[in-house]
Amino acid sequence: MKKFGSFRRNLLAAHIAAITFASCSSIALAQDGLEEEVIVTGVRGAQERAIDLKRNATNIVDAVSAEDIGRLPDVTIADSLQRITGVQIERRGGQGGVVSVRGMKEVLGTLNGEYFLLPASVTSNGLDFTDVPSSMVSGLNVSKSQAASTLEGGIGGNINLVTGRALDRDEGLTGSARIQLGQGSVTKETDPELSALLSWNHDDKLATSLAVSYGDSTLLNNQGRLRTDRVAESWGCTGAAGDECYDLDGNGDTSGDFINPMNWQSPEFSSNQIERERLGLMYNFNLAISDAFTLNADVFYVDMDEKSAGNFLYLGNQIGGRAGFHEYVAVTGEPAIVNPGDGSLGGQPFYATDMNMMVSGFVAGVKGIYRETSATNNNVELAYDNDGMFTGSVRWVSGHASSTSNDLTLSQITTPKDVARSEGATPVNINPGAIDDGLVYPMSVTLREDNVLLALDQGIVDKMGAQEAWYIHSGWVEGEYSSAKFDVLRADGQFEFEEDGITSIDVGLRFSTRNIKHNNVSFFSPSGIMNADGEELLNKYHEVGYAVGQAGTTGTAQGLTYDPLPVIQLEDSALDGYITNVTSFGDVLQGFNGSVPMVDAGAIDDPLSFLDNLYGPGQAIANPDRSYNVVEDKTSAFAQANFAKDLTDTISLTGNAGVRYVRTDLTVTQNITDANSLNPLILAGVDPNHTTYVDLGDQITDITYNHFLPSVNLAFNFTEEFKLRLAYDERISLQDLNNLGDGSITYYSSEEGAETFQRVSSRQNNGNPYLRPWQATTQNIAFEWYPSDTTVVALGYFNIDINSFTHDAVEHNPSLTDSDGVVRRGAEERTISNGEGGNVAGWEFSYQQSFENLPSLLANTGVTFNYTYSPSESPDEKTLPNGDIAPFNNTAENQSNLVLWYQDDALEFRIAANYLSEQYEADTSGWMWAPANDADGMPQYLNSTVFVDLSGSYTLNDSLQFTLAVNNLTEEDNISYTQWSDYIHDYDLFERRITLGANFSF
Repeated sequence: MKKFGSFRRNLLAAHIAAITFASCSSIALAQDGLEEEVIVTGVRGAQERAIDLKRNATNIVDAVSAEDIGRLPDVTIADSLQRITGVQIERRGGQGGVVSVRGMKEVLGTLNGEYFLLPASVTSNGLDFTDVPSSMVSGLNVSKSQAASTLEGGIGGNINLVTGRALDRDEGLTGSARIQLGQGSVTKETDPELSALLSWNHDDKLATSLAVSYGDSTLLNNQGRLRTDRVAESWGCTGAAGDECYDLDGNGDTSGDFINPMNWQSPEFSSNQIERERLGLMYNFNLAISDAFTLNADVFYVDMDEKSAGNFLYLGNQIGGRAGFHEYVAVTGEPAIVNPGDGSLGGQPFYATDMNMMVSGFVAGVKGIYRETSATNNNVELAYDNDGMFTGSVRWVSGHASSTSNDLTLSQITTPKDVARSEGATPVNINPGAIDDGLVYPMSVTLREDNVLLALDQGIVDKMGAQEAWYIHSGWVEGEYSSAKFDVLRADGQFEFEEDGITSIDVGLRFSTRNIKHNNVSFFSPSGIMNADGEELLNKYHEVGYAVGQAGTTGTAQGLTYDPLPVIQLEDSALDGYITNVTSFGDVLQGFNGSVPMVDAGAIDDPLSFLDNLYGPGQAIANPDRSYNVVEDKTSAFAQANFAKDLTDTISLTGNAGVRYVRTDLTVTQNITDANSLNPLILAGVDPNHTTYVDLGDQITDITYNHFLPSVNLAFNFTEEFKLRLAYDERISLQDLNNLGDGSITYYSSEEGAETFQRVSSRQNNGNPYLRPWQATTQNIAFEWYPSDTTVVALGYFNIDINSFTHDAVEHNPSLTDSDGVVRRGAEERTISNGEGGNVAGWEFSYQQSFENLPSLLANTGVTFNYTYSPSESPDEKTLPNGDIAPFNNTAENQSNLVLWYQDDALEFRIAANYLSEQYEADTSGWMWAPANDADGMPQYLNSTVFVDLSGSYTLNDSLQFTLAVNNLTEEDNISYTQWSDYIHDYDLFERRITLGANFSF
């Protein structure tokens, strides 16, 4: 009887696993018999390669393999990863970007086994694949258990991006090209995507390849944002004659108190769209120097320009306030609050989702985020393998990345405003064409399952259509500028032994340095106000009249009686070419039948130039409390024993055990600030959001951490079909850099009565350089059944004990001073801190099969199904208003994927569905919430979702293939609610996208 666990088979499996996940040599991966992974094409081949990798790995691994060279099965890297058990993604514009594994966003990303820079996550310890074209990648490996040879950095797991090697291609000149045209069901733009690969392989000794990807897309991301307020039946009125208080809900008394979404800046509706232009380049060079030495070099480059912008409309109570509810009842005799719900969990009698009120005007405008990102990652590796007992490699990796983001807000308003324009002058109305009729126009707002229904009096709709009714109330830009560079030098070796038992020893030494600079910047323009030294003060928000309103503060606006800031009407020549008539603020808002003259969000491509054109040449000033520099130096070493042994005729053991040592030296440079030291050249009160702190110098903190990270991975093989895996490892992950480098910001409330100072209201300590890294201990157990080479059934349990994580500690600090520097009452202080005792645990089930043994056409079909169950509880047993314990993180408790496919010699079809149950997002707190128990606030949840994608292809011949993809077939959206499922606070609407393509190869 032939033993399944024969020595050579186990030795090969251990060798493959050690090289794949230790990343000793990315060249060796291609040379150890895995190069056939890019030969079998189509969804069947991709699934079979993923099964083969999972089966042969020593660690607990799941994989996504490309259907062909540069063809992942989904439109983005994140969308492909969501098909794996325990992996969840966040969507923008309907496409995945941010990835979490087993509920943890602390995930390490590697490129061919080594660290690399992603521009979208320069300052975070997570992964955001928004910037990376999926066509640059040929495979994705998610490692859920760690080995000593695995690079440290992921709490939930590690995700390794695999790119192709030129020596893996056929000899001679080969290549492929793809052109795709996509269109959204709402945006209707025709979006091109081009990719190509050219490779030359000379006699399997010298090879080079270049892959290029370019895409230009427009994605729908219509939004509705609702923020909570309260109105009591005794609020917004005095009870005096002509200002009576009314029974708002018509229940017969006037003691009602209603939680509702008619906030001063809510509801907000936006026609937001995302325009994204991406370029990717991947160059590879391979040289077999001799029979023993192989040289590999890579350059991985990505560049992206993204504009996420839209026109918005506020329907809230910025104009008229809560009095609009009472006025509606007074005029119509009908209830202002219709069918209120039980609000007792929020500490108030009722909550409202269906409201009527009188309004007198509106706020509208433009919001846009303009991002430019790029990253270059380089790799040079010399690998040694002379068919002896020792193999090894020396590798140098370097890279640099930058991310620039400018956020524009431009607000226009219909109300009148009287402001003195020069010293001693009489105030004049700066908006003479304003809608100034008072609270006479009825409006109804109803929250619905996937949209908000508006009914608005046609009289005010008509008046909103006049340009002269509006003026630009405020406009500003805030920026985030980040850059990073890194270098890695490492040496890895493996000693193989020709005996049953310990088959090899892996050792490695690694040195790395990473330097990250982050600047938070605000943009300021001339104010027209001179200080005592004759210097013109600067102004941030360009809000005419704001400075006069700060005359009673101790800031630079103290005593000011006039404001000469320019008033921008829509007819102003500075807006020539920018004005359009907007008839839709996105599909979230239903029932609006007007046309509003506005600055066209689509016409602004450079927000800084636009702002300078309106208000005069400005300047950027860094906010020192939110700017920092972090230098991270790491030294790590590991030793790992790989083993394979026949225990009986039918049972064998494979695995590894080892330890990784990591020394981390951090230098955190922060800016010293003082709450009472604001920039004297900026016109403002004491609100730090209107100005900047003075940079009083640098505070440099040096910290060293030492960690020993043991790991054990065991795989018991029962005959050829069954595996039982056991794994234990300890992990660390550096904090998000903002948590280390940010400073403190102090807020003040308005003066009360005759007080000549502003009371301190709170201080937020947003950064703490002494925060310890995230640390966790992980246990895994998994059972896998392989009834054939094309089938796997797996069931696993995981437990992650999080010994160190991040949370906000809140306490009253009696020593905080008011704006004049005097200690009186103190205030709440919020400090980012380490927590202990977190836990995430759950079950993962997966089933994949190619039905090759079924009759007729069914032999061309296959299926993938998986399910993840991962409940969690907060470590401090944080209570929710309903008495439940809040989850530890924002993972969905239930997750499932179903993929059905068909593939014959010419035709291929695939349908994939991803289900996530509702996800706990956060708690929201504020004066309007007063839960009856000790809950901190009200829980917010993202509704459950099912995203369905279709793809198909027809192969005409060996050189030409036509493709079709339909993403988000059912036009699924992201809808979030607070406490009650009908009290919705966020709507994000996505579109269906259809893409046609053609692939050519030679």
